Amino acid sequence: MATDTASQQTPGSRIMTFHPTKEEFKDFSRYIAYMESQGAHLAGMAKVIPPKDWKPRHTYDDIDDLVIPAPIQQVVTGQSGLFTQYNIQKKPMTVREFRKTANTDKFCNPRYVDFEELERKFWKNLTFNPPLYGADINGTLYDPDVTEWNIGHLNTILDTVERESGIKIKGVNTPYLYFGMWKSTFAWHTEDMDLYSINYLHFGEPKSWYVVPPEHGKRLERLAKGFFPGSAQSCEAFLRHKMTLISPSILKKYGIPFEKITQEAGQFIVTFPFGYHAGFNHGFNCAESTNFATQRWIDYGKIATLCSCRKDMVKISMEIFVRKFQPDRYKAWKAGKDNTPIDHSKPTPEAADFLKTGEPGKEGPSRSDAPDQENTPCTTTQEEKRSMLYCSVVLSLAGDTSYTLSVQNIKNTFLLLCSTPFCPENSLNSLGHVLYKDGLEGESWAKPLVHLWQNRPPNLKKEKEYNRCMGLQAPYCSVCSLFQAFQQVREEWTAECADEGTDPPVVLPGGRLRTKPLIPEMCFTTTTEPEEGAEEKEPAPPAPTTPHLEPDGTSLLISCSHCSVRVHTSCYGVDPESVTKDWKCARCKANSMTEVSVYNLLMVWCLCIDMLCCRWVHVLCAVAVLEARFVNITERSPVDLSGIPLQRFKLKCYYCKKRMKKTSGCCVQCSHGRCPTAYHPTCAQAAGILMQPDEWPFVVYVTCCRHKAMHELTVGRRVICKHKNGRYYQCDVVQLSKETFYEVNFDDGSFSDNLFPEDIVGRDCAQIGPPPQGEMVQVRWTDGLVYGAKFVAAHIIQMYQVEFEDGSQLTTKRDDVYTLDEELPKRVKSRLSKASDMRFDGIFEDKEAIQQSKRQRVINSRYRGDYVEPVIYRAIME
Repeated sequence: MATDTASQQTPGSRIMTFHPTKEEFKDFSRYIAYMESQGAHLAGMAKVIPPKDWKPRHTYDDIDDLVIPAPIQQVVTGQSGLFTQYNIQKKPMTVREFRKTANTDKFCNPRYVDFEELERKFWKNLTFNPPLYGADINGTLYDPDVTEWNIGHLNTILDTVERESGIKIKGVNTPYLYFGMWKSTFAWHTEDMDLYSINYLHFGEPKSWYVVPPEHGKRLERLAKGFFPGSAQSCEAFLRHKMTLISPSILKKYGIPFEKITQEAGQFIVTFPFGYHAGFNHGFNCAESTNFATQRWIDYGKIATLCSCRKDMVKISMEIFVRKFQPDRYKAWKAGKDNTPIDHSKPTPEAADFLKTGEPGKEGPSRSDAPDQENTPCTTTQEEKRSMLYCSVVLSLAGDTSYTLSVQNIKNTFLLLCSTPFCPENSLNSLGHVLYKDGLEGESWAKPLVHLWQNRPPNLKKEKEYNRCMGLQAPYCSVCSLFQAFQQVREEWTAECADEGTDPPVVLPGGRLRTKPLIPEMCFTTTTEPEEGAEEKEPAPPAPTTPHLEPDGTSLLISCSHCSVRVHTSCYGVDPESVTKDWKCARCKANSMTEVSVYNLLMVWCLCIDMLCCRWVHVLCAVAVLEARFVNITERSPVDLSGIPLQRFKLKCYYCKKRMKKTSGCCVQCSHGRCPTAYHPTCAQAAGILMQPDEWPFVVYVTCCRHKAMHELTVGRRVICKHKNGRYYQCDVVQLSKETFYEVNFDDGSFSDNLFPEDIVGRDCAQIGPPPQGEMVQVRWTDGLVYGAKFVAAHIIQMYQVEFEDGSQLTTKRDDVYTLDEELPKRVKSRLSKASDMRFDGIFEDKEAIQQSKRQRVINSRYRGDYVEPVIYRAIME
């Protein structure tokens, strides 16, 4: 019987495998209900092996001429277990042609001993040799007379949509075919509207699946948003784009529970609502899939997060289902008051019979449910223990404990990464960023910090005053202050949207506070993961998704009892259960008050230890510098600095180089083009330089003062621009115009942000506008060839036509024009000439103007000689 044959795939695995009998196999909906009564939905996925003599099709020998109308080539970019997949549409091909291609030496699977070895080879070679995938082909391979588990006729409540509205949604309430080959992949996603899905593997090589249980789906979403903040900001449901691949090693590392299972030919895989899943094919195969629903799905459909950036995303009106299956909740739902939380462990209402009988066809004693240990309330002892985690800053504001600082000889072994400013003693308002009112020369921000520079004697009193003041204003956390200028800009942008403002702190008993950290988890993640195929010597214990983060996304604020620095437990890697009112930060605990950071020139901000030389490093700086690596991500310490190139240490901070003859430390650079402007992270933070989370694998996107305060030009304005002879001269702005440029990411990893609309092949952009974001397009380049690319955005750019003294004119963007009052980069200064020098230019030159290339697929050449970021920045970001 089914009750005897339901089993788990592997020891410790929650994915169940079912072997229905012929009789049980006849009623699809009833058997799904039975599976849920056995708890199959808890894993988010289950395998069903049909009766031995059941076949959906008599023979597959007659499908070779079936046409795959739009096969896709899957180009994957990324590293260290985090990847983005782009689909490039190819010309139609038959199944025969697809199979022949899949079995060639280029595309066939490698030799392997077991599925574990093949899995390692998959993740190790994911970015090489893009495979083809014949996906989303409307149709079925079932014989018309097959009634059992016919994917085209499941007759579930989802068919209500077609019966009552006459609407057919391809692949949702109609079947889709999928022809795969080795390494063809489906990225992490849930089904449209968080529906159920069923997948039958007709023939061919196996298919490997990964699934995250529905109860942990939100944790996966938070992890993905942390690694891809740009995508998350543009679309809340960006995982529905099916472009994000996260490897099992990353899931293990961040404590995301997941299961994996292998589906072989002749087997079904069923996924349950809100079960995130992904997987890959072992070789040439053919699968058929569709969606279905039970009454339990209705609550999921009502709250499903939908993609807002693509017009072809599926959206199903839930009114039909609520009115028909939940009539008692219909009025409340229409009024927006039906806020019943979803219990992922509860089976579908149709399973009520089986909870009493235990088997699909019998009645029996009722089944008692085991208590949910994860939802057991905390004990009184635990609550009392947590109540000690209050913020000592609030309690210590009334007075200050005197402290005699013993000055010791400081060995010159500490990494100088940053500098630490100080704030006014009597004004909380003046602690905010001075957001560049004085232009490039403005240093009013530095005056209140005079006591906190590392070249000054240590002053614990001033440091405590600074920390106390900063701890009382948003973002309240010393580490999160890295993105505070960005947060202030966001608040200005969203001032008109009350629901998008900054969340107020959550006040807990005892005066404790919780707020949402501004630092995404990906900022703490190591950028040099071992390869997926590498053998692990010892299994490391899994780390939480975001250590010490509450389910609502907030983290407890704690303060050092000695120096008063305030941090989130998640940002500083502190277990809230271990913190008392006498908690001290790492530097104070080590009694290293005279020690300084190797990254910066400022004394304040919380510190952690460098693993190589036992030198102190600001956590804020370790986050900001791309190559710095947290060895223990959970504890945010120690920090490995060995990956930082020497060229980065040669960069000079824009502010420190003006006041100090010799500067040291490690800087970050402006992220606009190849702008060479560099800052110590803490100098940039104190001065209000705009820093914001960047897309993984990059951490921080820096906007220097010039790019932030760049003013538009007017006709007649005297400016400096590059002449065709390669030197810079003063010239006049004679005309303003606006041009539309398209930005695309090419398949080879390069990008261009100055394409003309007419460069898109096969689309009349002048008439119908730009392609949808994320659509794969064909671009005709300056060499006359056509290249595949992914459309990113259309930009309307203000262009400036300038005229030089010799009468020549040039149309250029604002980035390439300098006003007379702007500070010029060193490169421009070295090539700056007086306009009168141009009168003799061209005497010995050909009269025909030198034609420059139409555009470049590389970064602005005027910064080519400067160090910006490592090769990874250009290879992937571009």
